[in-house]
Amino acid sequence: MASLAHAVHVSPMQPLAPTALPPRPDGGPLLWSPLTTTLVYGPREAVLVDPGLTTEQGAAVAKWAAGFDRTITGVYVTHAHGDHWYATAPVRERFPELKVWATAETVAEMERTTPGGRPAPFWGAAFPGLIGETPLIAEAVPEGGLQVDGQPLVPHAAGHTDTDHTTFLHVPSLDLVVGGDVIYNQVHQYLSEAGAHGIDSWLGAIDAVAALNPTTVVAGHKNPERDDPASVIDETRAYLRAATEVFAAAGSRAEYFEAMTQRFPAWLNPSIAWLTAVGRWAE
Repeated sequence: MASLAHAVHVSPMQPLAPTALPPRPDGGPLLWSPLTTTLVYGPREAVLVDPGLTTEQGAAVAKWAAGFDRTITGVYVTHAHGDHWYATAPVRERFPELKVWATAETVAEMERTTPGGRPAPFWGAAFPGLIGETPLIAEAVPEGGLQVDGQPLVPHAAGHTDTDHTTFLHVPSLDLVVGGDVIYNQVHQYLSEAGAHGIDSWLGAIDAVAALNPTTVVAGHKNPERDDPASVIDETRAYLRAATEVFAAAGSRAEYFEAMTQRFPAWLNPSIAWLTAVGRWAE
């Protein structure tokens, strides 16, 4: 049976429109986190996971993927947040025959949050003019599952992590998990949608990743200077446990932001800690 390999493209941090969020308490820039796109490939075929957000990012991902000289049979979308799939259209322009897959639950969430292919209001306001038309071209993963050159790629439902109906993708022959937003890699984690029990659900999803004993874990958002070791599983878990403590103690947006940036000074993009705070405290 053909052997597989993988490669990771990281789209760099993207400035947000200055009106997208209130100013950060520390006066820092408003940015969106770096985004990963993973290519799983064999001798002839390849599948892309999470092609990105902006039209420019999608074009860059397509150019990068074309350099592997494989037939790109499809795109797999891990969850419905627009930063992981709004760039699908420019990728499909480069590879018009590819399929776009997600779980049935994720497809329904994509339809709900992007009605008629129009980006949800937050995304349009945060990235004016940078996101093109986003037709809903995803279809449910076929009953026979996904394959690259005969080797399985296995979607796992993760429930609520940083949003509802998230998934991760397991590639057994590589001991690889492509984590979507179940796993982060030294980037501040988005928790505005956690609600009363979201963190508990997320911790359960992390345990499901750990149970597969992967040797490589590609996070949906990662520090591009870091590799993709399995240790990011524990790092993601530690951030959530710290956030639980801070949510219980903090009384304002500024207190949450200050506490999380002090606890995790090496983690990229404090703007996401600020986005979390703005979503959790109405001021």
